[in-house]
Amino acid sequence: MRHFSTAATRSIALSTLVLLAGAQPAQAQTAPKKYKIALILGTTTDNFYTSMQCGAVEAARRLGDVELTVQGAPRWDATLQTPVVNAVTASGAQAIAIAVNDGRALFAPLKAASDKGIKIIGVDTRLADSSFVVSNISSDNRALGAEAARTLAKLMGEKGTALIPPITPGITTVADRIQGFIDEIKANHKNIKIAYKGASEDASAFSAAFAANPDITGMFLIANNEALVAAGAIRQLPADRRDKISVVSFDAAPALVAALKSNQIQAIVAQKPAQMGALAVETARKALMGQAVAKSIPTGGVGLTRANINQPAFAQYVYKSSCK
Repeated sequence: MRHFSTAATRSIALSTLVLLAGAQPAQAQTAPKKYKIALILGTTTDNFYTSMQCGAVEAARRLGDVELTVQGAPRWDATLQTPVVNAVTASGAQAIAIAVNDGRALFAPLKAASDKGIKIIGVDTRLADSSFVVSNISSDNRALGAEAARTLAKLMGEKGTALIPPITPGITTVADRIQGFIDEIKANHKNIKIAYKGASEDASAFSAAFAANPDITGMFLIANNEALVAAGAIRQLPADRRDKISVVSFDAAPALVAALKSNQIQAIVAQKPAQMGALAVETARKALMGQAVAKSIPTGGVGLTRANINQPAFAQYVYKSSCK
């Protein structure tokens, strides 16, 4: 029987161990961590929120470690938005960025989500009680309302009656922009009187206001749909009266920009919803990573007129109809 030396035996044993070690299958690499963030839009049928979605989707793509879902109800209604919040809470989302339809009605479902450890980010609108909210991202609506007042006052020649919508409880952003407008007019434009239209959103509210206030020469409107209804109501007035009314509106939906170009309205305050959407995703991600985030993150606005709307630096703020 042939014998091997002890040294040779050790060498063979060592080689065998190395070969066996090399033959072991490589361990599967751990999948990269994904942050599960849900964006709940104010409504799925408004170009403002389409633009917000586009900004959020682009931010998630750029960051690479965000699993983003986007949901919302087809119209502005807290009773429709609440079940969306409840479903997202049950889905395993780690953070919710939301434009609340009502600052009071959405408190309970969002507080319940927060109590389960979900990070809550307010975007565009905010809760009346935001004590548990990580951050609120929105336009400085009072400042933009004041800027709208200055613009309209100039268009009106610093005199006449300005028609504005009533403050609707529960929608904080709208209340802020109307209050900012009122404060500026009362403080610095003493020869302009303010009249309020009815709460109805159809043309009848404008027709009734025109009948009750024959000296209306200016209108301040707070959102896309209202401005388009108002433009239609103005077209029904006699030409000598119609031509005396200047209109300044919030929001830059494509249809509203078309009305601007045709001189049915004279100025638009465009917000930056795409930036809001991107900031919502970035802020939620930072919060989930344990990083500090600001309690309030303001975004700016841009004034659009017939003189600048075709310039790329301003045209980029027209809201999107789709994320292409």
